[in-house]
Amino acid sequence: MTGRRVQTALLGLVLAIVGVRPALAQDEPRVSFSTSVDYSVGDYGTGKDTTLLYVPFTLGVRPFDHFWLSLTIPYLYQTGQNVVLTGGGVAVKGKKSNGKLTRPTTSTTESGLGDVLAKASLIVVEETEVLPEITPYFKVKFPTADKDRGLGTGEFDETLGVDVSKLIIGSLFGYVELAYTFIGEPLGTTLHNTFGWSVGAAYAIAQPFSVFAFIEGATAIAPDQDNPLDIRVGAEYRIIKALKLTGAVMRGLSNGSADWGFTGTLTLRF
Repeated sequence: MTGRRVQTALLGLVLAIVGVRPALAQDEPRVSFSTSVDYSVGDYGTGKDTTLLYVPFTLGVRPFDHFWLSLTIPYLYQTGQNVVLTGGGVAVKGKKSNGKLTRPTTSTTESGLGDVLAKASLIVVEETEVLPEITPYFKVKFPTADKDRGLGTGEFDETLGVDVSKLIIGSLFGYVELAYTFIGEPLGTTLHNTFGWSVGAAYAIAQPFSVFAFIEGATAIAPDQDNPLDIRVGAEYRIIKALKLTGAVMRGLSNGSADWGFTGTLTLRF
């Protein structure tokens, strides 16, 4: 889910999905808290590297079976101002006049509150021997990041998506995510809505250790930007029943993605 995991993918990067799911809904946790460090470097085809450090804090609650609500409050540190984060990933700023999204003549460093994210998800189909688990979701990006400092666009973004997961054989799980994000356009700019996707698998080698790999892509948000495409591999270790640690490395496969990055996530569920 390319830029969405910076959620994307930024917004997020949620790698805690590779845990073995409890069999009974009443045994599942009602509250979840997670935090991560998402670091990436790349020039996104601009010729100058941008470094992004994204540190989200996410609180999730399950008010009733199969339904989750979550709120993410992120801290953002950014060197270079050739890109800007949106609810659908990274948008490259234009060389020519494009409102607030014009590339600066000199490199700058900014940090502060990022865009707050709210998400609701609902399992509409439970996994069976034949059917996968299907979970649609709706996410809203609130424009809390300072647009004048290049930390956001200053506009709302909305995402409609669906997660599909299935135990394939033995301890091998398959995952697919599809999402469409409506990108808000600051006055005088041109941005495109984006379709993102992710396909991957996770394998439980031995409890409490799992490994996973994903390939993620999306359509470009900014004019003349390449479509993002990257691959992500990592592992998860369940420290105790309610606490797990996830780590992953990312490699960009197109000029629309960061060149490389890594993520570490700590998740507590009870």
